[in-house]
Amino acid sequence: MRDCAGVVAGHITLPDNQVEQTQMTLELSISILTTGICLFCGHLLLLRRQDTGVYLPLALLFLFQGASSGVGAVAEAYDPGTLGILFRLSLLVGGLEITLPFLLWAYVRALTTEGPLERIPKLQYHLIPIVFVLVCFWSLFFLPEGFAETELANDDPQLLRAVLVALAVLLGDVVFMAMIATYMYLIVRRLLAYRRRLRDVFASTENRELTWIWAILISTGLYLCVSVGLTVTILSGLLAEDSFDSWLPILHSLALLCLFWTIGIWGLRQRPGLTRQPLVAPLEPDDPKPSKYEKSALDHDRLERIARKIEAAMVEDVLYRDPNLSLWDLAKHIGVTSHYVSQALNTNLNKSFFDLVNGWRIKDAITQLNTTDQTILAIAYDVGFNSRSAFYKAFKRETGTTPSDLRK
Repeated sequence: MRDCAGVVAGHITLPDNQVEQTQMTLELSISILTTGICLFCGHLLLLRRQDTGVYLPLALLFLFQGASSGVGAVAEAYDPGTLGILFRLSLLVGGLEITLPFLLWAYVRALTTEGPLERIPKLQYHLIPIVFVLVCFWSLFFLPEGFAETELANDDPQLLRAVLVALAVLLGDVVFMAMIATYMYLIVRRLLAYRRRLRDVFASTENRELTWIWAILISTGLYLCVSVGLTVTILSGLLAEDSFDSWLPILHSLALLCLFWTIGIWGLRQRPGLTRQPLVAPLEPDDPKPSKYEKSALDHDRLERIARKIEAAMVEDVLYRDPNLSLWDLAKHIGVTSHYVSQALNTNLNKSFFDLVNGWRIKDAITQLNTTDQTILAIAYDVGFNSRSAFYKAFKRETGTTPSDLRK
């Protein structure tokens, strides 16, 4: 998409020296490598038979980018600096890139959805900017013949059409970058809500946290910054009637390669973290908490009895020592629905499931640290933690000190 945008400035020409040839070869090599990574990852995702609805957006993201990078590389290699058939084909396929921010958000949404996947509400609001940017991008089809090979004179009647096409593409480019920033915000908001929800359901969340998404967001931010710089350079080159620096497209290609390399490394290993039916309500970060249980049939006395059962499960049955304990397991153990357990935790005990269980684990660990000679790691596993790091983090949060300092 960026290579095509450079054409509208009228400055993509065949390399006339060794430096430009080297830069062109380097950019082409990066595009080929990006194509290979994307097509390979997309193929692997399409082979999965479980949770196909979750992985389909990510598979399409890889395949669309792979197709766009591949066709663009072929056009650059065999028909550089012209508006021939390969250029027009790269325009047609390159439009697929416009859907990538939406597909990444759709993948994160599916990965963090609780219960069965549902249709995306108000889908038209996502499609409108995609269609707008696509129309702006495909305005390149209307570039005058011979535009890339010759300079248009000021009195040439086709000059106005070329300028309008250039402005349309640059406007679409700005909207596309705004789309990237918007979906980054939506992903962050979704992840924060997902993290809160995990603490309502699981006692150990380290294997379910989507911390890898933050690496993707950082890579996306880097890509966005380079894209802004490239757009500004193209625009200034258009206004100054001078070519833009050739190192910026290379840096842009490297940022794109880094982004999809990161997505490929982490995205292929993920599994949905909330796989059962919704316990209270679907995951929505903006739901007001006061109305969460207003339709519940439980009265205060019944909630008190459930709260006492929860306490007994921890004190008498030491249920917290189960490293894979979830809210569903606790509900089954005390014989009530998970919805009622969640309500009792939030209204009577004023704790999330995560805080309740880990609080009991730390109490047990403190007792063992003071009365036994077991190693800290052995105690951590004995009270229910899955890792040393999770134990130290929870211990520091509960006591303000470390297990080693407490034992000393």
